[in-house]
Amino acid sequence: MVLDRRGRFLGEIAGENDDLGYWPLPAALPEKLVVATVETEDRRFFAHPGVHLPSVLRAAWQNTRRFRTVSGASTLAMQVARLQAPASRSVLHKAREAAEALLLVSDFGHERVLRQYLTLAPYGHRVRGAARAARYYFDKPVEDLSWLQASFLAGLPQMPGRMNPHNPDGLARALRRAHRILRTLHARGFVAGDELQQALQGRVGLVPRPQRSPEALHAVLGLVSEAARRRGNVSTSTLDLDTQRTTASILRAQIDDMGEAGAGNGAVLVVDLPSMDVLAWVGSRDYFQQDARGAIDYVRTRRSPGSALKPFLYALAMEQGATAATELPDVAAEFDVPGGAWLPENYNHGYFGPMLLREALANSRNLPALRILSEVGVEPALRFFERAGVRGISWEPGRYGLGLALGGLETTVEELAGLYAALARDGEHVPLRFFADDAAVQPRRVLSRDAARTVRHILADPSARRPTFPAGGSLDYDYAVAVKTGTSQGFRDAWTVAFSDRLLVGVWLGNHDRRRMAGVSGARAAAAVHEIMDAVMPERSPQRPPLVAFPPPDGFVSAAICPLSGRLAGPGCPSQKAEHFAPGTQPWQACPWHVRVRVDRRNGLRAGRSCPPRFVDERAMLDLPEDYARWAASQHLEIAPRDPSPLCAEALASEAPAQLRIREPRAGARYLWDPETPPEASGIRLSARATPADQEVVWIVDGSPVARVRWPHELHWALAPGRHTVAAALAGRPVSAGPVTVFVEN
Repeated sequence: MVLDRRGRFLGEIAGENDDLGYWPLPAALPEKLVVATVETEDRRFFAHPGVHLPSVLRAAWQNTRRFRTVSGASTLAMQVARLQAPASRSVLHKAREAAEALLLVSDFGHERVLRQYLTLAPYGHRVRGAARAARYYFDKPVEDLSWLQASFLAGLPQMPGRMNPHNPDGLARALRRAHRILRTLHARGFVAGDELQQALQGRVGLVPRPQRSPEALHAVLGLVSEAARRRGNVSTSTLDLDTQRTTASILRAQIDDMGEAGAGNGAVLVVDLPSMDVLAWVGSRDYFQQDARGAIDYVRTRRSPGSALKPFLYALAMEQGATAATELPDVAAEFDVPGGAWLPENYNHGYFGPMLLREALANSRNLPALRILSEVGVEPALRFFERAGVRGISWEPGRYGLGLALGGLETTVEELAGLYAALARDGEHVPLRFFADDAAVQPRRVLSRDAARTVRHILADPSARRPTFPAGGSLDYDYAVAVKTGTSQGFRDAWTVAFSDRLLVGVWLGNHDRRRMAGVSGARAAAAVHEIMDAVMPERSPQRPPLVAFPPPDGFVSAAICPLSGRLAGPGCPSQKAEHFAPGTQPWQACPWHVRVRVDRRNGLRAGRSCPPRFVDERAMLDLPEDYARWAASQHLEIAPRDPSPLCAEALASEAPAQLRIREPRAGARYLWDPETPPEASGIRLSARATPADQEVVWIVDGSPVARVRWPHELHWALAPGRHTVAAALAGRPVSAGPVTVFVEN
């Protein structure tokens, strides 16, 4: 039997033949129950060897005279034999029971036979054994029964169906029989006169029939196997029935609201962070919903977490020297993978260009996360996740690759809750608690304190989430909450995990068969998390208000930086922001990206000192690294030119030899062609670096010119299945590059 943290009944799992009970009895058999049972069932039990011969002869005479069974003459030992091996009530089986009864008493003695009877006897409502019956009918240990309650139980095994205590007529019959037993016990000197009157006039103390909570069925099923290995028959869990019901109700409403979007099921785990007690465990929308496979416990079902693991990769990078102001390119890139090249995209199929680590994580951008993982290393990341409680990790070489950052490592709601709890607890991992009497476990550090606190600070920073997550949405709270979403490929899984200074909530939405949902992302799952958090937070440590904001790590210093480059804000930076750094890690260089540049207005290239002033403009411009050229062009940003104007005298005097190099694609790259994708969306980038930069470049595919382009010398080429050669040439000079060979597979 499993109870909630306040002692309320949650559920119980039946044993063989759908029976409840078979609980062991205390070492010393309860005297009142023993006396009442022996006097009722077999008054001469301790005097005969297992069979009372006079009773057998009398029963045989009565049954013969009336041509039917009037008396069975079964002793307690014979009843034990029948309970252990049920059979029909024939003469042959009766004789076998008698023989077994004699052997039982001879081999084990009267007391052990009586104990076996009190363990196996039926007390109605599928209840077996006096210990379970005492808890079922009176909610108390069997040794605490009163004379009336002991007599009440002693009378039930003879006719448990007719004396149903939860039926008015059955209860009246059971009480009449209990009173007769009490009077018999008084007559035989076991019950004093005042005890008899008190018992006859008192209330039996029957408690309402325990009702299992349908919202907690998965939790009960998950806990009962563990409870069976624990000492005792009753296990008090850490679950709170009120929180369980509230959480289940919110989850059901959320799934119903998204039914048209294809969300068929969900799961929630709610954890009290100071104690790590699991307060609510909702395994599905409805355990009995067959079409959505509600009987599956999705709290412990492995699914792709999407971006939900990214914060831990960033934390590992911080342990290697990264800061919240580390610059990360959010631009298109190719990554080497077994079999060719991989061109991943962001969730919105766009790019934000240069991003600081804080905004890259808070906006959950894919390209920066992949770059972070490539620096951290896949194997070190896997070792961290294993250390932090993620099970079932495959160590097969190449199993995950960089896809680990985007949901390649399947996890459960339970494991994600444990991971995020480590962030909330300053990098220390403590297992979730499911039982109130679980011993305290020594915390185990899995992340440095500074890394955990910095990531927590980022995840709780609403301004850092813009523009991906608009203000006023489900990720914004009136108190400090660190929150992260995750969406698996094809909208098959939607996750949100959030934690405050005292509570953690994790939610998964999806379908049992992994079919796609219509745009249901982790951000939509956040609505349920927000509602659960707001409903449960007031009940956790109500004597103190929640934190309004998580503080940065202790000892960190603040510096004014450029929000684009992450360096110290310079005089040319149009804005600045404060960021926190561990002492010694703050930037020392002023921002080099916001500069004033002399430009030759005739061609847009850098103007040298000798350029006639009438052709020179001095402008405030962005001097971005070359990696951002394509992104800057797509954003129509005016970027400082790198090459000198060839129209200036010093450029003409020192003009370098013409050069051309193909930057993309790489030789041997392999691409996957999807015939259902429109040509304008299914293509690769052709990119070259030309000197001089003002020269036009002709792109040649499979021996035929396909385009003539100016700086930045890039072209979007639509894919076509097959083997292709790509070459380039300067339009006005005998300089060429390539060819390189690429493969487009069906």
